[in-house]
Amino acid sequence: MRRLQEYITTFFYREIEKKGFCHIADKDLFVLDELADIIKSYDVNFKESKITDRKKTIENLIAIVNNEEAFNDKPQIKQHFLILVEYQMFLDEKGFDNRFKRKVRELITKEFLKLHKNVKVVRENYFFDPKKVEINFIDNLNNLINYLQKETKNNTDFFYRGHSNLDWELLPAIYRNDWVKNEHNMFREIILRNSEEFASTKSAFEKLTIMQHYGLPTRLLDITKNPLVGLFFACNDKSQIDVPGELIVFNPKPNLVKYYDSDTVSILSNLSKAERTLKLISNKVKFNSDLSGLKLLHLIKEEKPYFLPEIVPTDLEKTLVVRPINNNERIKRQLGYFFLFGFKKTVTKPADINSLYITKGIQPKFFIEEDKKDNILAELESLGISPNTLFPEIENGTEYIKNKY
Repeated sequence: MRRLQEYITTFFYREIEKKGFCHIADKDLFVLDELADIIKSYDVNFKESKITDRKKTIENLIAIVNNEEAFNDKPQIKQHFLILVEYQMFLDEKGFDNRFKRKVRELITKEFLKLHKNVKVVRENYFFDPKKVEINFIDNLNNLINYLQKETKNNTDFFYRGHSNLDWELLPAIYRNDWVKNEHNMFREIILRNSEEFASTKSAFEKLTIMQHYGLPTRLLDITKNPLVGLFFACNDKSQIDVPGELIVFNPKPNLVKYYDSDTVSILSNLSKAERTLKLISNKVKFNSDLSGLKLLHLIKEEKPYFLPEIVPTDLEKTLVVRPINNNERIKRQLGYFFLFGFKKTVTKPADINSLYITKGIQPKFFIEEDKKDNILAELESLGISPNTLFPEIENGTEYIKNKY
């Protein structure tokens, strides 16, 4: 069982430590396809080989990987590979394949709960720490409406975001694929190439909303005041139709919700233009006299000449909820707001967002299982929530009509 325990601890329990939960899908029960993809680089026909040959092949590959110089500076990739092959050897020795899905799931569940006694399991696939998260399922609109009636009775400051894959991170696009290293260049280049599009904009935040609309990675993340719109985005992505989605609910403190022309919004928006050497200096006087701090101040004063030379360093660590100008039909229809991300320590590290969740000590999670998505989309369409109403651009309308017929 050691190989099974290592597989569980390495791939799943880390998720619980990080997020409070993990989802073990059917594809995670058997790793043959994943291993076969890795092994292709060695020109080994691994997946189709007989189990006895596969054991020998695995042993040879372990020896290769242990001696491969290319893996010496990639210990995590090496460990990932070795634990996968050890787990596959465990399955082969037990004679388990896709016919034994139920048996393998029972084994994983039993070992998981034995290894980590504070973990609970629900609906077979979802493992969670009840001290950190509370698991809820949205199987239909009534589930969501019942929750909203109970939780939002005396509080209207709720915001929502839908993820079609529950494993997606709450991270703006600029912090993916290392784009943030060239954020300041990307910001300027899109304006140079499309100056007429930005001619009427006055602030860095307004420019960012246009860039976000056209798909350029920014430090903005779309959210909505309409829970049904959030639920739509948790179900609509056809490329994720075989995985569960998530509706994320936020209840930020009032001081973190700002209008588009707020001074704090100007500070964080202009991080998009700031030099990549910008670092957080906790002392206010030192930050405002440091060269990188002075350059950020100069960028802010370009749009707000009256701005006092007193940036509060802690403001840079915030993630704000920003209400934009409703000059965009898509924002109007989606009741759109934005998260605007600051940074942590250096401008290339995103600020935390956990403080914007509903704060009760235990974080509620809302999952939509894959087999419920189509029915929920049909329910939403009956209420006027569909691609046709949320995406007013003509090309989206034509796609909606084609799919409908």
